[in-house]
Amino acid sequence: MARNPLISEARLQLIERRQLRPGWGPHYEPAMRATRDEAPAISRPSTVYSSKLGREVHLLSLAERVPCQLALYHPALFDLREQHMLSPFPTEHPLTGHPYAARLRLSEIKGTINVAQRLNALSKHPTVWIEEQDPEGHIEARRAAFPYLGDLLLFLRDKHGPYCVNWTVKSDRRAFSVSPHRLQNPLRIEQTQANAQLRHQIEEIYFADAGIPTVQVAANEIDPQLAANLTALIGWQTQADPVSDEVFDYLLQDYKQLLQNRQTVLSRLEALMHQTNSTRQQCLAVLYQAIWQRQLRVDLYQPILPDRPLRLERTDVLADFSAWFER
Repeated sequence: MARNPLISEARLQLIERRQLRPGWGPHYEPAMRATRDEAPAISRPSTVYSSKLGREVHLLSLAERVPCQLALYHPALFDLREQHMLSPFPTEHPLTGHPYAARLRLSEIKGTINVAQRLNALSKHPTVWIEEQDPEGHIEARRAAFPYLGDLLLFLRDKHGPYCVNWTVKSDRRAFSVSPHRLQNPLRIEQTQANAQLRHQIEEIYFADAGIPTVQVAANEIDPQLAANLTALIGWQTQADPVSDEVFDYLLQDYKQLLQNRQTVLSRLEALMHQTNSTRQQCLAVLYQAIWQRQLRVDLYQPILPDRPLRLERTDVLADFSAWFER
C-alpha cells in the first residue's frame, strides 16, 4: 500500500524536483517509483534493469512490463522515460538538451492546462491545495495544478534523426474505453469512464502539439511466448561475469552454426566451456545476450532453451509491432 497520498503538496514537490529538468540515461528519475511508499495501493509495481539505460526502469503495472521490454529490445531506442510528468504549463520539447537534437527546431509543449481549456474541461484538471508564504510572512493556501503522469515515453533514432513516441499502456484494448472499477452506481461508472476518456484525450493532444504521436498499447496483443522470451532475455544482461570480445565472437559464431544445423546448445556446451575456458553460466549468457542484441536472429515466438534446437527467425517481432514505433 502506498503510504503517501497520490495527490498532495508533498507529492507535487517530489514530482517537480524529479521531472522539471529530467536527466538522460542513468540520471533520469521517474515521477513515481515502483516502491511501496510511492506506488498506488492497487498497482503491481516492479523494476526492470536496462544495461542500455544504465538503470532500473520503474513500472507500476504488469501490463507495462512486457511492452517496456519490447521497447528496450528495439535498437533504435536510445532512451526511455517511464512515469513521466505531463507539465501543466508550457515547457520544452522532451528532446531539448539531447546531443542528437542539437540542430533540430523543436516545437514547444503547451501544457495540460492549455489543452484542458481547449476542450472546455479546465474544471476537470486535477489540483492540490498548497501553502505559500507572502512577503509579510503570512501563510496562505491556494490551489495549484497537479500533473498527470504518462506511462512510457520512447526516444528513438532513425535515418531522419531523433524522435519521440508516447505510449499509454493497458492490459487490453477494451480497457481504453471501459475503465476497470468496482463501482456499483451507474452514474459513478459513467463519470469514471468519462474522466478516463478525457485524460486520454488531454494526453494525446498534449504530445500532438509537439509533433509526438501517442500510441495506445495493449499488452495482451504481445504473444505470451514472445513475452516470456523477452522477460528471460533481458534478465540475462547481468547474469554472469562478462567474457572478452574474442570469446563472445567465438561463441556467437558457434551458435550461428548450431542455428543452421538445428542442433541444441546443450550438445555443444561442455566443448564450448573447455574451448573458451568459460563457465556454463557465461556460455549461456553469451547466447541470450546475442539474441537480445539481435546478433543471433532466432524465432522469438518459440521457446528458447538449451536442450531444444534453435529455430531461425520466421518474422521480425519489431516489424510485427512497427506501428507502435512510428513517427
